[in-house]
Amino acid sequence: MSIHPAHDALREILVDAGRYALAGRQEADVEWKEDGSPVTSVDRELDARIAEGLARAFADAGVRGEEGAHEEGPGGTFYVDPIDGTRAFMQGLAYWGPTVALVRGGQLELGALYLPMLDDWWFAARGAGAWRNGERLTGPATRGRRRDRILFAPSRIHDAPPGLWPGKVRVLGSAAAHLALVAAGSGSAALIPEWSLWDVGCGALLVTESGGVLCGLDGSAVDLVGGERGLPFLAGAPTALQDVVQGLRGHQGSAEDARVGRE
Repeated sequence: MSIHPAHDALREILVDAGRYALAGRQEADVEWKEDGSPVTSVDRELDARIAEGLARAFADAGVRGEEGAHEEGPGGTFYVDPIDGTRAFMQGLAYWGPTVALVRGGQLELGALYLPMLDDWWFAARGAGAWRNGERLTGPATRGRRRDRILFAPSRIHDAPPGLWPGKVRVLGSAAAHLALVAAGSGSAALIPEWSLWDVGCGALLVTESGGVLCGLDGSAVDLVGGERGLPFLAGAPTALQDVVQGLRGHQGSAEDARVGRE
């Protein structure tokens, strides 16, 4: 029995995309966007490849891709990041991969992520739960000493104020992977800087469907779909998020202090 009616189709599409990227990684050409972030020829090829697969499997849904596709549909819109963690992809690191999120009726409905170098598959559906390789996720880590808990953060975390977090920090180069690992209990919280919905839609749904929460840097509620997009936010266990918020409150201009750059 399948986890969800959309599960198998999304798995087929993203696993195909991930393996295609893995095979073409060493030959990929690189360009640089105006914001200084890289985009490879494989990103662009995968954007089209994933869009075609989604159009076949979900004919009533539109697609908005980071690198090209922009089609609307009555069945909602899939937001597609063909490779979240492009720098990690370029450098041969493990945490990168295609991710998609379906928005329908103003809400995140579905999310999927595949990390091909780890053969690691993630899926979430609103109201139904979140899974990793078929195993249901139980949510962010809450046990252990505060100083041993893990915060996933962007690569410019060294520019953040001291005392931001009482525990340990890990930087993997992919916002989608950071959020997914929080949902899996590998960490207590994630700090997400500037973002687009194709970067974080799946990961945010993984967190909330596994029992975690999202909040702004001041602790306020956030709406990734209907609210102001791109503002930094936190995801994880409520107690861990309180630690980060309190750390930020100890410094003037907390929101600006935490604007520490993209992955």
